[in-house]
Amino acid sequence: MRISFFFSKYDKSNASERMEIDFLIAKSKLGSRKNISPIEVKSSKNYTTVSLDKFRRKYRPYVDTPYVLHAGDLSVTSEVTYLPLYMTPLL
Repeated sequence: MRISFFFSKYDKSNASERMEIDFLIAKSKLGSRKNISPIEVKSSKNYTTVSLDKFRRKYRPYVDTPYVLHAGDLSVTSEVTYLPLYMTPLL
């Protein structure tokens, strides 16, 4: 079982600290420090992952697999897994 959350951080004076993550999925069994998977949902084909990148850098010791749900094809890089929207139930 996994628990999901929404994450938002707003810092008026420091733009590098501003970020919004659509979903955070935490493993219910904490076996290691890397137990959080941030998920960004993108509706168009042209998008950026600025918040996801900031989150990954800031919370690197806790991040397991970052995901981007998008309208494109499945793609796996060394840092992020890009899933087509129809694969959402598989998370």
